[in-house]
Order: sequence, then C-alpha cells, then structure tokens
Amino acid sequence: MDTASRLPLSRPSRRDALIGLAASLPLPALAQTAAPAPRRIAMRAEAVERRLGGEDKPASRLFRLRPAGLPPEKPDTFSVFRAREGEACEIEIENTLGHPLAFHFRGMRSTLTPDGVPGLSGRAIAPGEKAVVPLDTRQPGTFLMAPVVAAQVCEQNARGLHAAVIVEEREPPVFDLDHVLAVGDWRLDGEGRLQEDFGTRMDIARVGRLGNRLVANRSHAPERLEARPGARLRIRMINISNARPIPLKVSGCEAKVYSIDSTPCQPFDPLRRTVTLSPGTRIELAIDLPAEPDKEARIEAKLGDGLPMLVIRTKGEPIPRRGDIAPLPDPGLPPAIRLQNAARADIRIAGGIGTDPAEATPEALAARFPDPARIFSVNGGTDGFAGKPVLKVKRGREVVFAVFNDSAWPQVLAVHGHAFRLLHPFDDGWEPYFLDTLYLAPKTVARIAFIADNPGRWALRSAVAEHFAGGVRTWFEVE
Repeated sequence: MDTASRLPLSRPSRRDALIGLAASLPLPALAQTAAPAPRRIAMRAEAVERRLGGEDKPASRLFRLRPAGLPPEKPDTFSVFRAREGEACEIEIENTLGHPLAFHFRGMRSTLTPDGVPGLSGRAIAPGEKAVVPLDTRQPGTFLMAPVVAAQVCEQNARGLHAAVIVEEREPPVFDLDHVLAVGDWRLDGEGRLQEDFGTRMDIARVGRLGNRLVANRSHAPERLEARPGARLRIRMINISNARPIPLKVSGCEAKVYSIDSTPCQPFDPLRRTVTLSPGTRIELAIDLPAEPDKEARIEAKLGDGLPMLVIRTKGEPIPRRGDIAPLPDPGLPPAIRLQNAARADIRIAGGIGTDPAEATPEALAARFPDPARIFSVNGGTDGFAGKPVLKVKRGREVVFAVFNDSAWPQVLAVHGHAFRLLHPFDDGWEPYFLDTLYLAPKTVARIAFIADNPGRWALRSAVAEHFAGGVRTWFEVE
C-alpha cells in the first residue's frame, strides 16, 4: 500500500470538488495515454481422469488448476504460472467443478492480492463462475496457490488442486535451470486408484491423510532431468501433500538453502544436507552440479529406506565453475524485533484422540465427535473464523504468539499475510531466517515473533488439510 492511500480522508467541499473535476478534464491539445491493461493469466479448475497406478489400472478422478484452453489430453505436469517483478498482472480463475473454490497464495504478504479465505477476507467462487484476482508482483518469490474452503479442502487438496505462482526478480540471478519440484503423496487402493475416503474422522482426529505412494510433480518418483556438468540450478521445492512432512536429502552435488517460505535468506548449508518440508512449505535450493559428465545428483526423501524424488544426470560440455552463490535481494523485512514492546497472545491447539487404538474405532469416533468440523479447538473455541480474533493490534506493532500443541499429534500452523521469526526458548534470540509455517511436535510449545505491518484480517490455520477442516483455524487483525 502506498503512502497516499494511508492518509486520513476528509469530505471535500462543493468548490473543491468542482476545482478537482475541472483539473481532471482532458486538455484538447494533449493526447491521452491510457495505462496498459494488466497481463491476464487465465486458469481453469477442472476435473481430469488419470491412471495413477499404471496404464493397465483403472482411472482416478483428479482436480487440476491448468492454463485455460489446455486440452485434457495434455501431459499431467504440475502447473507453474510465472510473472515478472513489477509487472501489471492479474489471475482469472474459472471454476468448472461442482465445488465452491477459494485459494490462498501461500507466502504472499500483500493487501492487493486477496487473502482468499471465505468467511474471513474473501468469497468463494461458485461452480460455473469466474473470478479475477489482482496479482501483487512487488514481492518476488515462490508462491503456492492452495485451496482454503474448509469444508472441501481435504478432497480438493488430495485430488491435486494446486499450482505454483513464480514472481521472478526484475534482475534474476544467473541459473542454468530454474525448476519447480512439487512433492506429495497419493493414497491408492489395491487396484491403483485414488482412495476417495476424504476427510474421515479417523484422519482428522489423528495425523491427517497420509498416502502410500510418493510423487514428484504429479508423477511416480523420481523425476529425471539432464543438465550440463558444472551447471547451477535453482530448485523450488513445494510440499503439496495433505499432511505428510517430507525430509529431503541432497547428495552428489553442492547445495545451499536459498529461500524459505517465499522469503530470501542468507545462503547456508543445510544440516546433514537435509531439509524438511511440512505441508505447504516452500524451500529453494541453489545447486552446483559436478564438473564431470555422467554424474548423478539426487534429492531423496528420507522415509523408510529412502526414495529418490529428483535425479539430475550431467551430460554435455562442462560449464566453467562460478563463484559463490550470492544472496537474493533484501526482502525488506525488519532485521530485529523489539520483543519487550510486543503484544502477546497464546494459541492453544487441543482435541483429536490419543494413541490408544480403542479411541480410533469408527463407533468411538462418531460418538465422541458428531461434528467432524469440531474435532479440534483453538483456545477452547470451535467457531474458527466466525469467532473473535486471538489478537487485534495497530499496524506496526510487534507481536509474539506462544503456540501450544496440547494434542497427541503433530500440528502445522500457517500464518497468513506475515513472515515470522522462530524464537529461541525464553525469547533470547531467533532463527536467522523468516518463516510462515510452524511445525509443532505433540505436547510442545513454540514462540514466534513478527511486526504486524500488513493491515487486514489474517488467518492462523493448520496447513494439514484434515486439521484445518477439523477446527484448527482462528485469526488475528491488524488495524
């Protein structure tokens, strides 16, 4: 928001209005130059049929966000839409599904691009409707378009209704390949078909929906690429699963973490060459491939015995080695937060069941939780976005949230509209990067801090689709 739009408003007199009108009339001798229309990115939410278990297996019904006009028989790759920093741009979404739709742009800190959450700051797109959303391109980064209609999010997420939106830097750094790697999982039945048991009490009350097949960019892992020896790659990794955290280990190359949750960081070597992506998390890696041909670099999921998600083989003429990886431009976020002046609030997540199998029978779950939308609570309430905000502050105020996971299962909290620092215990410092997604182990507490510099009503909600649907949602307001 620019400075002029924040100035206090006063009612003009009739004389002032007439003077302003006269001043705004076109001069006959001067040509009028209209501002160029924004570039429109047209996409369609549609259902497609795909054989997930193999060509000899039955088809599954999936949901996709794809470029409008793309024939259904085109290869089913993960959709990536790109814009350039500062470009006038808007997104048109056509809903051809039988569900209401709404999308949040994970990582975008903007009041120009709507937050998208129905009942809080947005309106759902009805079946058969189109909606045009302005895209704020002042913040470069990797953003995830994720569904946020709580009643449908379990199914829409599991069927694959996501897309990446990349806002490229005005002067992008030099990479030989810029590649999006969307990792997730499918829950397939014995015939290789997507199981349609979406949003069950069993999944909601425990860890969420876990699949039995890991996938990379909507195909069976691993995805395979070729690049020249010595090439420098930018790998934009996104976790699009309903509930599964996915630890990813890099081997066979040099790699540095370049950006986390759509915010640049000082490049650093990941601990044990491993990063963990919670649902909805985005992490960018800058990778330097080996200088020799016929070498492999891998990004492998550290689950079970390990499973390669991306395999890159060097081929062709070597590229001369470059210098150290330079950080991305400063994102403009505060380097320090005055914690002693912060407004503070607690967020307590409770509910679900314990680990006793007797609690997990369908009969026990139905008796205990007649309403699947109220299996979890936040601060003792189950009204979600219809309830009172956990905090209301003036713009520019420092904020500290203490987030308690009182449940027996991991919780993943997404903060909309802001990037936060994860505090060390006792508020004696913070991690040297910004986040918008917080992973909490069972029965633990963490504290996050940020400056509330983005006016509006902002969601605090689970990034696990089933927990979001089951009641892990509340909000805060910046005036």
